[in-house]
Amino acid sequence: MDLITRIEQKMHVNGIAFFGTAYIRECLPKEFSHLPYSITIGMRYPKTVIRQIDKAPTKEYFHQYRTMNANLDRCGILAQSMLLNEGFEAVYIPASQSDPKNEFSGALSHKIGAVKSGLGFVGKSNLFIHKDYGPAVRLLTVLTDMKLPEGKKTKADCGDCDKCFKACPAGAIHNVMPSDDYNRDDVLSPEKCSYFMKTKFQHIGRGSVCGICIRACPYSV
Repeated sequence: MDLITRIEQKMHVNGIAFFGTAYIRECLPKEFSHLPYSITIGMRYPKTVIRQIDKAPTKEYFHQYRTMNANLDRCGILAQSMLLNEGFEAVYIPASQSDPKNEFSGALSHKIGAVKSGLGFVGKSNLFIHKDYGPAVRLLTVLTDMKLPEGKKTKADCGDCDKCFKACPAGAIHNVMPSDDYNRDDVLSPEKCSYFMKTKFQHIGRGSVCGICIRACPYSV
């Protein structure tokens, strides 16, 4: 059994719902350019938890968010170790990233590898929308210099739907379908999203989650 198959099987045993690989060198910052291949792993939210979100996130949603991030990080370092132990270089990018220089961006967007792996597309909400599970997912990326297969692009299809745009209480979604090389600010205002969460939802996860756009998306339910 080859290494990538062993890694994928190990991920599924540890709760990972989907797995994809891609070549993303042209999208990487300089410090990661020597690791041009990506592994995307992801977990699903239970539909029960997403359906409970109405005008605000729930405590159940926040706990799922936090616990899934922890498991994704655990699986990321496991995949990283399996690659390192076979002589390849690898590094995992944490599921939930924080950059003190830019609070609205991380080291690398997990959406890049997920889209190039053919797992789904980025919708009008700026959420990654899995082709089977919709936006009710969490992602993590592992970068490596091991040559990996490339996925086939999934057709982006929000059509005329504007439910996330209408549902967003922060007015952060612009109702624009992203292009392949889109600028995030053309699709979403992260400042508005973050400010609203921190001021309105401090009682749940200290304003770190919302989930209303996930609940509004027809692909979620």
